[in-house]
Parts: sequence; structure tokens; C-alpha cells
Amino acid sequence: MSRAVCTRCGADRAAIELACPGCGHRPSRDGLLVAWLVSDANLSPEDLDAAAARIRAGQPLHPTRAQLERARRALGAHLTSDPGLPVSQRVALLVIGLAITPLPGLILWYWWRASRPRASLQALALSLPAGVFYIVLVLVLRLA
Repeated sequence: MSRAVCTRCGADRAAIELACPGCGHRPSRDGLLVAWLVSDANLSPEDLDAAAARIRAGQPLHPTRAQLERARRALGAHLTSDPGLPVSQRVALLVIGLAITPLPGLILWYWWRASRPRASLQALALSLPAGVFYIVLVLVLRLA
């Protein structure tokens, strides 16, 4: 049986994505990363007990960037833990898709579909309209 500690009240729960039986808190987005850090997937039973005691004593959790990145890699297949593409990369993908070809976005969609689901969907959402634009442009130029 798996074990996780609620990041809000320190109570035990069966899994990181479930609501806490003590306070009803259900982590989402980056909260899932912190919840994974205080679970048996990351900590020993003794460390989990110590973390629960610290949370119950009111000490906030301040994970480092490296710890959050380790949790993100461990939960990579979850849509809620994938941060997606930054705005600059989305703009670059759209410009490439419109100016040259939508193929890079389609390749990234296929490549990331299991490991980075949010980034994969963003790449697809940018590439499909660029592909339609490309097809319409070719048809218009061909008919002209």
C-alpha cells in the first residue's frame, strides 16, 4: 500500500492525488510535485513520519528547485505536473510552423506525447492551424 502525507495538515493518505481524509485538501499542479516529495515514492517511512510531524507543527515546506525538478521527472506522465512550453518556445514553434513548415511541431507532439503531455498538446495545437494555413496557401497559389 502506498503512503503519502498531506502537505497542509500532515495526515496520512493513500495516494498523492487523493483528497486528505483529515482536512479535505487535494493537491493540484505544482502541489502534486510537493505531495510526491512527501510520499513513500520519495521518502523512507521514518522520513515520512518526521515530515508529517514538521507539517503538524506548522513548519511550511520549502522544496528546492532541484527537488521539484526530480518530482516533475518522476511524475512526467501526468498532465498536471507538466509545465508545458514557455511563451517564447510557443511563439518560435508557431513562427516556424507558419514560415517554413509545421513538421517540427508535429514531430514534437509525437515525441513528447508520453513524457510531456501538456507540451505535446501545445505543440499539436500550434502545428495544426499552421498546417491548415500551409495547405490553403499552397492551394491558393496553385489555382492562381
